[in-house]
Amino acid sequence: MQTIVFAGGGTAGHVMPNIALINELKSEYNCVYVGGDGMEKNICRERGIPFYSIKTVKFRRDAMLKNIAVPFKLTSCVKSAKTALAEINPQLVFSKGGYAALPAVLAAKNIPVLSHESDFSAGLATKLAKRKSKYVLCAFEDCAHKFKNGLYVGTPLNQELYRGASKKAAYGLNGNKPVLAVIGGSSGATAINDCTVAALPELLKTFDVIHVTGKNKSGAPKQAGYCPVEFENNMKDLYATCDVIITRAGANALAECIALKVPTVAIPLEKASRGDQLQNAEHFKNKGAIKLLRETDMTADSLVATARDMYKNKFKYVSTMSGIAVDGTARICKIIRETIAQQPSQNA
Repeated sequence: MQTIVFAGGGTAGHVMPNIALINELKSEYNCVYVGGDGMEKNICRERGIPFYSIKTVKFRRDAMLKNIAVPFKLTSCVKSAKTALAEINPQLVFSKGGYAALPAVLAAKNIPVLSHESDFSAGLATKLAKRKSKYVLCAFEDCAHKFKNGLYVGTPLNQELYRGASKKAAYGLNGNKPVLAVIGGSSGATAINDCTVAALPELLKTFDVIHVTGKNKSGAPKQAGYCPVEFENNMKDLYATCDVIITRAGANALAECIALKVPTVAIPLEKASRGDQLQNAEHFKNKGAIKLLRETDMTADSLVATARDMYKNKFKYVSTMSGIAVDGTARICKIIRETIAQQPSQNA
């Protein structure tokens, strides 16, 4: 069986799209993951995906002086990745971007590479990987135009998401009110959490609230109509349960909400960021698919008003979402299969 190496990690946005593709391809190929010691390692272990740990180094936007040593450390990371690839002997390296993917891309000698960029504008790892990549696959058409080898394909999405079922009772909700889900991201978002707690008395007048706080972060005490959880593994049922969602503006989160037609309020992460989440949110806002609430404008009152307005006008947003194609899973799998098939037989 031919082997594909999937690389990427550090955040769920770099890991879960790879998992979505592995789920679609694992019956045809030996799917192996290469990454650092971030969440990708545990996610793969939980799913029984073979995992090879390599050295990684992260570019720090919040501490520029620490980046002086990055090029020297990267050399050691690439050497570590070369060792892993020699042992695995793959027919393809698929990079989902991020610092955990770059060493594997740079180490891929005589191995075809496909890179995928989820955001509206390309991240540093994608830019550095473009010359090693047969194609830079992009979730946004504007991003694809920035690369000579760019292809607009959409976002890899877990196909299980389409099979969710409403589970209000599982969250302790009685079903008498519409459900608002507030999600700050895989690591949580303190600003959103604090604002949600402050807004809760007003929110509960309109909604039942499921509050995904993030690991080791807390919301308000559990009470009638309010269910705080640190992390939600069962996203398909959460999406099916909620009538409105408030989320960060990671490209994958927005793509999931739009694909599933969940009325969405996006609050982009802007601090300690290159601005990608704001660009993602503005793109879909300009299409009329979501509402955008800047964190600088977020108060308890504005959070409540925006959530209520979204629910009031939800059918308009759902109608717009229906006309936007974001799920690129099938096309990406097709490109992967074609790229492997084009390799000389001795590499198979």
